Amino acid sequence: MIRIIYIITLLTFIFIGCEDLFKNDTVYGCLDEDACNYSSIANTSDSDLCDYPMENFNCDEECIVEVDDCGVCGGTGVDVDQDGVCDDIDPCLGEYSSDDSYFCDDVHVLFDFVNSNPSLDSLGIFDIGITDWSEDGKLIYLSLVDLDLISVPLSIENLTSLETLFLNDNKLSSLPETLCNLPVTCQIYVQNNNLCSEYESEGWGCIDQFPPQDCQE
Repeated sequence: MIRIIYIITLLTFIFIGCEDLFKNDTVYGCLDEDACNYSSIANTSDSDLCDYPMENFNCDEECIVEVDDCGVCGGTGVDVDQDGVCDDIDPCLGEYSSDDSYFCDDVHVLFDFVNSNPSLDSLGIFDIGITDWSEDGKLIYLSLVDLDLISVPLSIENLTSLETLFLNDNKLSSLPETLCNLPVTCQIYVQNNNLCSEYESEGWGCIDQFPPQDCQE
């Protein structure tokens, strides 16, 4: 029995001795608690071992700040014309917008309306008036009523699927000849502008509703 106790005591001292021995070993690791790989068992700092998250991300690679219009975490990109394309040069690239919802030729016409009318400067393309689009992304209804418009862009003829156009109650004193290149079935309303009788003549038969006008001749 005494022998057993002796063996147990000896093993205990050996174990404790070994534990103290390992405690004295140098364990390198990252001791910066802000690092993704902070080590709680290391006793000697080695900053070269520290792994930090990218700017604006946490250690799980999740964005922790605001994502800009371009989808960049912490970026400053702005979708100026709100067409789904993050650029400030062309309002729509290719045949369709980036989300395949809108036909670019039609988006360009809206962009031209904004560019040629100061009253629309503060509005995005899809914020002006009332619009309706077909399933294939073509503009079929456009109402730009009472927006202080002074100009209709030449590109208006590119709205090849347009069925209804309201331009009434604005400040238009002229119209582009391309207006009558819209589909013959398109109903066009321009009353309550500053248009003179020349636009009510036979050459402008595409206009469905013309009077009244406040012509400033």
